[in-house]
Amino acid sequence: MLKFKFDYQANTLAFQSPGSEFWYEITETFVGNFGSQGFQLADGWITFNIYANRIRAFFKQMELTDPFRSSEVAYFRKDLPKQAPVIFTFSKVDRVEKIGSN
Repeated sequence: MLKFKFDYQANTLAFQSPGSEFWYEITETFVGNFGSQGFQLADGWITFNIYANRIRAFFKQMELTDPFRSSEVAYFRKDLPKQAPVIFTFSKVDRVEKIGSN
């Protein structure tokens, strides 16, 4: 899984592929629900809500399993320390079921 580096003060996000030493900055941003800071990824998106003492990351990942069927969607949520930058990954324990539309 990808490794992310988020700087809430500069509103920047970068990712690092497994086995790579290079960071790639994500430039396509949006404002998400509840005033979150969002970044568009090639296979989904990630949003960050900034609170007084933590950052909550929410990640939607789409995996194309068969080109003739719809893709599988996985959602992940993780609370991060409020530091800049913060480096993190998502794992199976961070996976959540999304309730509602979208």
